Amino acid sequence: MTDSVLDIIRRGNQRGGRALSVIDLIEAGTLDRALCAWVLDRVLAGSSWLVGARPGGAGKTTVMNALLAMVPEGTLAHLMTPTSGWERARPGECVVAYEVSSHGLESYVWGEDVQRMTRLAHSGCRIVSNLHADTLDEARAQVADQCGAGEQGLRAFAMFIPIRVTDGPRGKSRVVERVEFVEGDAWRVLDADLKCQGRAARIAEFVRDTQKRGLREIEDVRAAWLAWLTGSV
Repeated sequence: MTDSVLDIIRRGNQRGGRALSVIDLIEAGTLDRALCAWVLDRVLAGSSWLVGARPGGAGKTTVMNALLAMVPEGTLAHLMTPTSGWERARPGECVVAYEVSSHGLESYVWGEDVQRMTRLAHSGCRIVSNLHADTLDEARAQVADQCGAGEQGLRAFAMFIPIRVTDGPRGKSRVVERVEFVEGDAWRVLDADLKCQGRAARIAEFVRDTQKRGLREIEDVRAAWLAWLTGSV
């Protein structure tokens, strides 16, 4: 059976080369292992997410796809294209847009499509995308205000994952320093100083073991993840 999650990841890999996995991103310093484990715990719980960074080439799609590769087995994923039938997605399924943007490229969504996407999340679907925004307020200006989805629509994404891009002696550094997430009716901030507990701690061990095994390819990491979930969750 075709894995629709991997199909969407491969289709969106427009820069060439292989798609990077969460292991690649940890080794590159983009993701902290504990923060990654906490995010993956929420991914297992069905959370949606929105990755943000204002500059182009910051790795928004890379982070989005690395996390997408870690959704549970059997998750049917729909890319937001005119013929995919994403509007009929059912609870438990995943709807993916390559970017929240008015540029008009494949699976770039704006306005009413963003409104429909966020309504699906409130109906039990998982929604995943990214946009040019460094902060939650900048994301709010686009999703809630310009696209008309309102604060409820922004909260439908459940996690906002900003990438901080800086210039250094060895080139650009891309780091996820924190995650902003919805708890009740408010946004909370989680930074990289957290200590994982419960299932997140077990996920951190999986990440460490997978790294030691030398698995890097996104397909291999996904396969290892799904096998681990079979016996661990």
